[in-house]
Amino acid sequence: MRYRIGALLVATAMGLLGYRGLSAPQEGAIKLAYVNSTAIVAQTPGAAEAQATFELEMARWQSEVQALADSLQQMITAYEQQQIMLSPERRQERQQEIQQKRLEFQRRTADLELAADRRQRELVQPIYEKIANVLMQIQGEGQYTMIFDAAADAVVAADTTLDITAMVIERLVAEAAESGGGTN
Repeated sequence: MRYRIGALLVATAMGLLGYRGLSAPQEGAIKLAYVNSTAIVAQTPGAAEAQATFELEMARWQSEVQALADSLQQMITAYEQQQIMLSPERRQERQQEIQQKRLEFQRRTADLELAADRRQRELVQPIYEKIANVLMQIQGEGQYTMIFDAAADAVVAADTTLDITAMVIERLVAEAAESGGGTN
């Protein structure tokens, strides 16, 4: 989950900015701020639980993939040890069996990767939505023209007084406390 967090957060926030429009700063002044999305996600209520759930599910999937890989490797090893004694027809059959097993392994691995990606999105989407909503609230209240994500390498150098990460985290924690905590 730690990978792609910054890019997803920026895309979500920018998508919301595009749909809602930017609040016009007073007197035409440009007001900028930045956040560290990695720190925000790490401290958002529910994020640790989502990460733990995902890692638990990934461990099961990885275990299944490892079992399939071991089975395939055993089949290959047995064939290599016996191939000299096999008739040409039987050798060809075994090669086809190994090829079929390899294709099944590749299909199942691809299916599990898709399932893992889908599950990760399911777990983190509510968290990203909460973060994006808080960012939009703060953007509107503070009349920020733009809020950048320092974790997404969008900020090369900036005045630390423009960092509103702590404000976002405080708001997220307060909202979670008001709603009774939890991931959703």
